[in-house]
Amino acid sequence: MTDILAGGVAALADRYDGWILDVWGTIYDGGSVFEGARVAMEELARRGTPVAVLSNSPRQPAIVQERLTGLGLAKDLYTVIITSGGETRRHLLDGSDAVHAGLGENVYTFAPERFGDILPGTGFTRVDEVAQADWILNAGLAKEFDPVDIYEERLATGAARGLAMVCANPDHAVYELGRLKLHAGSLAARYEALGGKVHYHGKPHAPVFRRAAEVLGLPVDRLLMVGDNRDTDIAGAAAAGMASLLLADGIHHERLLADGALDTTALRAFLAEPGAQPTHAAARLSW
Repeated sequence: MTDILAGGVAALADRYDGWILDVWGTIYDGGSVFEGARVAMEELARRGTPVAVLSNSPRQPAIVQERLTGLGLAKDLYTVIITSGGETRRHLLDGSDAVHAGLGENVYTFAPERFGDILPGTGFTRVDEVAQADWILNAGLAKEFDPVDIYEERLATGAARGLAMVCANPDHAVYELGRLKLHAGSLAARYEALGGKVHYHGKPHAPVFRRAAEVLGLPVDRLLMVGDNRDTDIAGAAAAGMASLLLADGIHHERLLADGALDTTALRAFLAEPGAQPTHAAARLSW
């Protein structure tokens, strides 16, 4: 049974040795940092609690850190930033597993201008056409609010050729200042529907959660994952054997909030549907 928090997360402070925080929908949503999240991170830092910021951003951790710093979130409020884009690059550089070792030299990517910091230095050559490629790097759509269907021909060509796709952001969509924006996961889902094979880096896949635990130097059963997305944050934590806190004021806000407060009846109905069960739930991240 999910524990529903009537107040902030201070009640959980002594229950976990380390925390992992999602970014979008948890710390901010494209605008300013949520004040409650800032206070919670300040309190965790004051207590000396290790905190990993875990993002499905296809950008490198330094880019996300720069963005958070620019929003006034000090570097000393977290221990490390781990991104799906950073994990993608790390595996491409390492190339020791069967998936990445088997990739050919030539790679096609949908958005080289938007997400150009994964490939440099990896030894792969970017090509301009799917027909020239040995595999596909999917970091996201070329324009922020593109629909998936304009990529259909390229996706179908890649699937027909049997090209592996490496997805550097499993998220399908997020709300940015109230507007729904598609991400790389939506392209990957369509690619799979066309018969293509996709290898994912990031949430909800357990390896990135275990990576966070490894970097923090803590066992997974002593960590709390905090996020707003049941399908990524909560499901990934469950897959890794980690406790989780679901925040209602995020991707699921239309279902879970009423007049800005957590609707417990709606939450119970939501959690009765198939899916991972969070250990805790709250309206939003606040102390």
